[in-house]
Order: sequence, then structure tokens, then C-alpha cells
Amino acid sequence: MSYWRLIAPSASESSVELLDREVNLQSCPEQDMLSPAPKLLPKSWASTLFLPRTPFPPRALVAERPRYLRRCTETLYNWQDRTRNPAQNGQFVLHDGPPFANGPLHIGHALNKILKDITCRFELSLGKRVLYVPGWDCHGLPIEIKALEQLWAKRVDNGLDPDNGTIYPLEIRRAARKLAHSAFSEQKKSFQDWAIMADWDNAWKTMDQKFELRQLEVFSAMVKKGLISRKCKPVYWSPSSRTALAEAELEYRDDHESAAAYVLYPLRLNVDGLDLLVNAVIWTTTPWTLPANRAIAVHPELEYSIIDTSKHGPLMVATSTLEDACSFLDEDFGVVGTVRGKQLQWQWYADPLSGTNRYDRPILNANFVSAFTGTGLVHIAPGHGMDDYELCQSYGIETFAPVDDAGHFTHHVPHPWSDALRGFAVLHEGNKSVLSKLSEVGRLLKQHTYIHKYPYDWRTKQPVIVRATEQWFADVSQIQQAALKSLDSVKFIPKTGHERLKSFVKNRSEWCISRQRAWGVPIPALYSIVDGKAILTGESVDHIISKIRERGVTAWWADPKDDPQWIAPSVSLAYDTSQLRRGTDTMDVWFDSGTSWTQSAKASDEIVCPPADVYLEGTDQHRGWFQSSLLTYIAQQLTADPKKSAPEAPFKTLITHGFVLDPAGLKMSKSVGNVTSPDEIMGNTLRTPNKKKGSNAMGPDALRLWVASSDYTSDVKVNPEVLHSINTTLAKYRVTFKFILGVVKDFQGPLEVLPWALRSPHRIAILHLRRAFGNVYSYYSKRDYDKAMAEINGYITRDLSAFYMETVKDVLYTDRGNARWQAQLTLLMIYHCLQTMLAPVCPLLIEETWDYSTDYIKKTFPHPLETMWATQEKDLEPFDDPQLADDMAILDQARFSINRAQERARSNKYMGSSLECFAILEVEKLGDGVQIVTDCLQRHLTDLAAMFVVSRVDVYVGRPDFRTWSNDWIVSEEFEVQGTTVIAHIYKAWKAKCIRCWRYLAPVEAEAEEALCDRCESIVRDMCHSHPELFDRQQDEENTQVSE
Repeated sequence: MSYWRLIAPSASESSVELLDREVNLQSCPEQDMLSPAPKLLPKSWASTLFLPRTPFPPRALVAERPRYLRRCTETLYNWQDRTRNPAQNGQFVLHDGPPFANGPLHIGHALNKILKDITCRFELSLGKRVLYVPGWDCHGLPIEIKALEQLWAKRVDNGLDPDNGTIYPLEIRRAARKLAHSAFSEQKKSFQDWAIMADWDNAWKTMDQKFELRQLEVFSAMVKKGLISRKCKPVYWSPSSRTALAEAELEYRDDHESAAAYVLYPLRLNVDGLDLLVNAVIWTTTPWTLPANRAIAVHPELEYSIIDTSKHGPLMVATSTLEDACSFLDEDFGVVGTVRGKQLQWQWYADPLSGTNRYDRPILNANFVSAFTGTGLVHIAPGHGMDDYELCQSYGIETFAPVDDAGHFTHHVPHPWSDALRGFAVLHEGNKSVLSKLSEVGRLLKQHTYIHKYPYDWRTKQPVIVRATEQWFADVSQIQQAALKSLDSVKFIPKTGHERLKSFVKNRSEWCISRQRAWGVPIPALYSIVDGKAILTGESVDHIISKIRERGVTAWWADPKDDPQWIAPSVSLAYDTSQLRRGTDTMDVWFDSGTSWTQSAKASDEIVCPPADVYLEGTDQHRGWFQSSLLTYIAQQLTADPKKSAPEAPFKTLITHGFVLDPAGLKMSKSVGNVTSPDEIMGNTLRTPNKKKGSNAMGPDALRLWVASSDYTSDVKVNPEVLHSINTTLAKYRVTFKFILGVVKDFQGPLEVLPWALRSPHRIAILHLRRAFGNVYSYYSKRDYDKAMAEINGYITRDLSAFYMETVKDVLYTDRGNARWQAQLTLLMIYHCLQTMLAPVCPLLIEETWDYSTDYIKKTFPHPLETMWATQEKDLEPFDDPQLADDMAILDQARFSINRAQERARSNKYMGSSLECFAILEVEKLGDGVQIVTDCLQRHLTDLAAMFVVSRVDVYVGRPDFRTWSNDWIVSEEFEVQGTTVIAHIYKAWKAKCIRCWRYLAPVEAEAEEALCDRCESIVRDMCHSHPELFDRQQDEENTQVSE
């Protein structure tokens, strides 16, 4: 009898490759079958195992990233666009809310664009054709400011005085276009680096002529419907930018300081037989608006008290504010009479700044007057307040605003204060001068600093004012109800978005659409230089659009001012064309982006395209892009079909996300210096508390996983701890895929399987998979991406790693034939489904796993990024097993109890590896579910040791006699299941450790270096015949020489 010694495989041949074939024992000679297993040296046992081996790298290779990026974005989008048939599985359209083409991207862009991409990729996995065409907002103030800065800097570089000379619109437009195009190219590259799958070749820009023409056509339709008009009306005005601003272009600061004042207005009171002079006390936080005062408002239902003071004579304030009167009066007073607000209507007062003593200003009733703010009497300046304007318009009172574009007082300030105030900035010296003049004439009762919320220009970060100017307005009131009604059929995520958007639409009757800038789409109006009258008709606009189509929008600024070709024939008949000039106002950028629905991919020639499936932007867009898109879309439908009873919104689903916050909960801002760059996340260069900057760059998938793992419906925090967790999770995905690829490397099928023929661990694993797969699908469908990721992570950690992989490692590494095939087949199902679940979030990782998949996998399965959920769900359906699902509750309880018992045993130093123990499950005889529990455990008895990762499991009904098995230690853990008490006992294994599989199932009498369990002895015996090259005859020859 000779004893063979196993040798390691050659350097060019792995053990897996040497062991990839099985041997039928019946083919072995009878004498070899009866011979004992060869003696093997401990250092050689690894060569007898089927250890996982794969070239799949533990970390993503940066050098390979461009290849994977191209395949999972451009190639994938083109493939689905070419092969997917919308008639079969439908079409999904996500309309892009355009970012400003202004500088590099920030973390907020990443949150937005990646959420869109995850949405598109999930819809792609449903079999739909996805239409996602990116867009850019290229006009507007931010870009124009940068262009002006460049032009001024260029003048300085050329030795010119930047304060002298004019920069003409054409110069500004050329510089702005160049800046916008540069930013567009830079941002597009960044988006592509984040693995955003889109139709990049057809990306639209608001500065493209095609876009501008369609925007003007929408404008023309609104003109024809009578929705566009020109008015002198108060608007938000930015002195720092010298233009009107929309509500969405404002930022509000809570710490703004105003010089507030209590001011006395002499009032001639003639009510109910009273005829006396009193001082009406008003309180204002904007004293600079007092020169434009035209009335005082009181609430008709409020009571007003006349109080007697020794210093200031009789004063009038709302009775509800009497207690506050103590704060601005430094003397005692008494109430001498009261009067209702409605009695004060058309009482007359004198303006102390008018330079006259005429009582010619009225008191008017207004419901917006508050009983608890100020004095209950409100100074009304229709040129500087929205409510003031509406009130005065209803009484025919003129609008007056003596302030210029720079925010300075003009010569229109009433005499005698005109010279004293002219030229002063109203928010600075002008405000102080007004207070000074009031004090001079004895009308300033008290002055104090007031800290409150105040609007600022979102770009210059300077305070704005409200100022009446000639502007173009869109009449929202005519389409308001139709717009509100259309929202009832829209799905909002989160649901709070519905009321938020409705409130913005309800509170808007007009929309100021004109801006006093050069970089934008022109408002196609003509003006008379004689009287300033504006000419804007459907015919005049259509004529101008035809010229822009022929010559481009730049010609509007480039042509001579009196060029007659811009004047429609009908206008030429009615006006002296030599007295007409083209306007210089441009459209609000929200009108630009608000008409972007005209750019829907592959739309017909019709302007009104079908509603998009999804609009997805930040929550601030309820007052911005969402609203402007809704209003222009509704207006266009009503113009095209005035009888249309139910216009649609431009979106079927409206998704909003929050802002990105720093660890302190503050909104990220470059000026504050608390910004996290997307590149820092992709490069893993942030410092964590217990770790230096990482060199393990996780790439775009890390950035995408952070987005997907965040609850985007509220504000999202980003900090090193969160990002470290994200990188750990991504590394876990890689380890999981690497393990599966390693153990299925030699799998060659077959794939045909009878579900009931699989062993219990595999059927349980597939049930776990099916449950997770269904939950993840549900979460993706609801756009709950963070819940989807939590489900995936829980599945991988709890069901896959902690249970199934631990269960089948022994079979995968040491067993053969059908047992190993079942494990490989199950892991292949898990592998394919896990790829599908992670594909919307980690496309580069999935592309990489496909690259390293075996040829058999690539021939047998579709590409994971092209796989459909429905197909895989159908594949999992046959494995539905209600009985097994019920059994799992019992088996899980047993496993958890054995684990707890093992932890106690380890803490007492009884054992190390879990294989060092045997287990007994004792089912007590009493209990409602004894039979159910016993039948369950008996059904799965042969697999319990593997599932519990112990060397042996026995099941008893009633108390077993432990003296039969153990004279050493025993640890017990009791649990309740199905109304029955079960006790899990673990005790020291009484067999020897198998040197190959490490289970304690080898004969006790065997030598430690030679101990093999029955299974491993059979496998090693077969290997002597199937792979003799692993053994040499050195020992056999030495024995022969000695015998001779």
C-alpha cells in the first residue's frame, strides 16, 4: 500500500482549474476504491478546495472608468433608443429642468441630476424607451454680470478708464454667449462623468435659435389671447443689478436691519359731530417711501382711539395697539374718544413732506391692515408696495415712485425736499435724509432699529426695493383656475408639493416678464419716440419672429434703430415708421425655461407637446420653474383651443428634493466656504474622524450611492461620516460580487431545476431574494430610493452574507456534484437579480461585473443594464413556497437562539469557531404547536447543521440525555415559537476536526494531520484518480527501496 503526498499545482494552473471535473466512482478500479485515502501534508489542503478565484479587482480601476462610463451611458442610451418599441412597453419622458450655464457644478447639481438618472434607469429596466434630453438655461443676470466683469477688466488691461464709455448690448451678448457656451461644455462633461445617461447629442440651450423661436411663438400666442400688457406697476427692483426681479430671484435674510420710524400725519377729523385736529400715527420700516405717500389705510372693522398727550397733542392709533403706544411715548396719556375704521374712510390729512398744509390726502379702508402690527394705520405709497398699488388703483389714485434705476431719489421728489434728497441712495443716505427732514418739521415721533426678514438679490446679495416702473406683465388671473384644476390630476412626491404649488399659483394674479438686460430673448415690442407708447399686436410680433427666423435674434440689437424691416405692414399704415424704435427689454429667464416644454424630445412640429411623465427639481422651483412651466403650458393650450374644458399640466408627476446641508445643518454656499465638491466624494478625499484621506477613489458610483441613500424629500446632509459609510457599503457590494464571481467561475450549467428539488438553504435563499427583489421594485416604483437602498443593504448584510454565504461556503469550497451545483445555481440567480437591483444606482459597478463575468454567463444571460424586472420576477415565481415561508420563522428563531448560546459560550472561553460545537433542539412536549415545530425541524434536519454553521444538529421532543454526548460544557437558550417552548442546547463536539473542511465530523481515533470526515475522504480519494498530477510518488519510492 503506497501513500501519495499531494503537491501544489504549477504556477500556470490553479487548483480550481485542476479540480473542475468530477469523477464517477464506479469508473475507478476496485482495489483503489477499497484503499485508504492518501496521507496529505497540512500545507497542501488548500489545493483540494474549490476556493473562489476571479480577476475581478477589489477596487475600481480608475484607468478603466472611461470605458465603463461610455458603455453605461452613451452606448446604453443609444441602444435603447434604437431597439425599444414604445408600442410594446411604453415610453418614459423626463423633462429636464435646465441648470444655469454659469460656472462649475456643485453638490446640489449632483443630487438633482443623479435622482433624474436613477429614475430614468429604473424606467428603462421596465422595458420602456426613455427620452431624456438635457437642457441649459443660458440667459439671465448671473451670466450677464460675469460678462460685464470681463469686459470692464479688459478695458482696464487696455489702459482705459472703466468708468468712462458705454458697453453696448452687442458686446455684452457676445461675451455672455461665449461664457455660457464654455460653462455648458464644462458642465456637460461633469454630468457625463457622473454616469448620467441622456441624449447628450441633442441637448438644448435657451440661447439656441430653435429654442428662442419657439419661446417667441408661445409669447405671440399669449399676446393674441390678450394675456400680455404693459403697466406702470410696483415690482421687485434690484438697484445693484438695475433690473426687475421675479420672486424666484430673491433670497430672504432674517437679519436685515431697517431704520423704522413712528411718524405723525396731521388729520382733520370730522366724525359724529367731532371736528378736531389729531395726529394720525403711522409706523414704517421704509421711511424712504414717505415722499411717495398718497394715502393712509385703516381696517374698516378696527376701533381707533384718540389719546391725549401733553407733548404731541391728540394722537390716533388702533385701540388694539394701545399697549405698544407706551414704547414710543415717553409720557402718560388718556383715551378721549374712539372711532371705527369705516368711519374714517375719506377723512383727509396733510402730508408733512409735501411742502403745503393742504389736507388733500385721503384715509382709505383696506382689509390688509393688521390689528397687531405697528399702529393700525398704514402709510400707502402705490409706487412702492403691491397692496398699496392695488388699493390706489381701485380709487383711481396715481402711481408715483421718485426713484431711478440705481435706487436713487430723482428730481420728482415733492418740493421743497427735492434738492435735499435728489441723488441719494434710498436704502442709505436717502433714508437718513428723510428721517432728518421729518425731525426738522417736528413729525418724527420716534426712530428705532428694526431687525426683520427682507428680500435680497439672489446674485449680488444686495437688498432690493419695491419700485413702480413700466414693465410687461402676463395676466395670470385669466388662466389661474385652469392651472389650479390641472394640478388635481398630477402626482406629487412628496405630497406636500401639491398645496405648496397651488398656493404660489393662487397668490399670483400677474407675472412681470420683462427685464432691463441685454442678454436674453427680446420682448418683440416697438415704441413711439414721441409719446413712449408701446406697440405689441399679434401681427407685429409674428412679423418680428419671421425676421428673427431669417436673420437670428442678434439682428434685433445689431440693426440700425430706425430699420423699417422690423415693422409689420399693418403698423406701418398706422404710424410714422421713422418715429418707431425697437425695445431693449428682454424676457424673464423664467419665461425662457418655462417654455422649455416646447423642446420635448422628438416632438412634432406642434408647439404643445404631450405632458412629460416626470419633472424633478428642488423645492424652490415651486415658485420658479414649476410655476412658469405650468402657466405657459396652460396658456398655450387655451390659446390653441379656447373651448378646452380641462387643460393638462406639463407634468404627470412632480418630484421635489431638498437642499444639501453641511454637517452643521447650514445650506452649502461658496461664500460661506462650507461646500463639499462632488469630486471629493468620487475621489474619497474627505477626512473622516478615525481615518486619513483615502486613496481608494470609489468613483461616480460613490456619489450616486450617496444620493440614492439620502431621503431627498427633505434637506440632505453631507459629512465625512456619512460618506465613509457610503464607501464602506460600496466596498461591500464589490466584495459580494467578487465572491459570487469566484465561486461560479467553473459553472457550466445546466440551469434547469425543479424548485422543490433544491435543498432547504437554497430555497430559503431564493425566498429571501424574491422578498427583497419585490420590495426594492416597489420602492423604486414609488421613487423611495433611500428605502430601496436600505432594503438592498439589509438583504446583503442579513440574508445573503450572514445567512446564505455562511451556510454554503462549506459546500462551495469542499463539496462536489449536485450539492455544489445547487449552491452555484442559487448564487447565479442572486447575482443576476442583485445586478438588476443595483443597476439604477451603480451602473459602473454593474458594467464592471459584466466585464468580469464568465463566458457562460455572458452567453446565457442578457446584459444586466438591459434586463427587465418583469422577466426576473417571473423567473422567481416558481420558487414561491408558503410552507417554507412559514418554516422560516421557526428556523430563524432557532438560528438566533443558537447564535446567542454560542456568544455566551465564547464569552466563557468554551469555544472559538462555531463548528467546534454540536447542537440539540429540544421541543417541549407541551404546547399548541409541538407538532408544527417538530415537523418543520424534521423536514429540514439534514440541512440544519449547515444553516446554523455547527458540525451537527439533533432534534428531540422532550429532554434528551446529555450524558450520551457530552461530559464537558453545555449552554442553553430558550425561545417561544408557535405557542411552544424550544430550547437550543450547544455542547462541545465529541468528534475530531476534519483537516480539510474543519467540521468536527472526523473519527476521534484519526491523527490530527490526517483526520478526514467521510465526505472529504471520498472526495480526496476521487482526486487521486481524477487529478493524479497533484500527487507525486516520492514517498512511495522511498518505501519500496527500504523494503528491498
